[in-house]
Amino acid sequence: MLQILTAKVDPRPLAAARIITGLVAVGFTFEWGRTLLRASSGNFLTMPVVTGWPPVDPTFTYALVALSLTASLAMAVGFSGRIPAIIVACTTGTVLLSDQQTYSNHLVLLFLMTTWISLSGAHRVWRLPFTRRRDLVPYWPAFLIKVLISSLYAWTAVSKINPQYLSGEVIGTYLQPWVPISDHLLPVTAALSILAEAFLSVALWLARLRKLAFLVGAGLHLGIVICLESSAPLVGFGASMLSGYIIFGYGKAQRVPTDGSAFSGHALQN
Repeated sequence: MLQILTAKVDPRPLAAARIITGLVAVGFTFEWGRTLLRASSGNFLTMPVVTGWPPVDPTFTYALVALSLTASLAMAVGFSGRIPAIIVACTTGTVLLSDQQTYSNHLVLLFLMTTWISLSGAHRVWRLPFTRRRDLVPYWPAFLIKVLISSLYAWTAVSKINPQYLSGEVIGTYLQPWVPISDHLLPVTAALSILAEAFLSVALWLARLRKLAFLVGAGLHLGIVICLESSAPLVGFGASMLSGYIIFGYGKAQRVPTDGSAFSGHALQN
């Protein structure tokens, strides 16, 4: 644990995740913006998350959308340090607390990703104004992003182990009509998806299996987007997950010598 807290990492993988996450946040802003505008119009049912939370109104929603879009773009281009990522995390959290109808797994993922990115050194490189400095940054936020990605795969795999999903009913409901998977193969497809996610939750941590995990993960998310109906939000979800792959692949921790000298350059096992 002490090694994780004191280790350093190249900021470029974190910066790549920052850029992807910022662009994903732009798309998600339009998604939750439509939901909040519908809830605040007075013509639809509202479902507050917290009792006593002020009801949303159109003015508040438009202001929140504008703030989120501005911060998301600033985060993507690396403008104004870590502040844009903090704002995106705060606006996303506010949206999740404003109305139950805004809840989605990918919005929770965005909130957690932007929180860890805001605490990292992702803003140190690939930013405006441009700088050539590339000092190592704390490793622990990168480690938390890895834990987030792998635990999400693990929990998703476990949650799908139920009769309804294993029967193939869930996949069959959302499958595109043109996809050539017969009803008899739907249970097999369901079981394979669970195995893939369980595999990813472990293999991403293992250097020997990481390249295979990247292929499995890319195939899994591309298959979801291509083969399932109403998959537009899953494009951003997949991009958020795959941005974590960059950190798994290139975000290797560097030990800090106890004598305070220059970094030793030896990578921690991850």
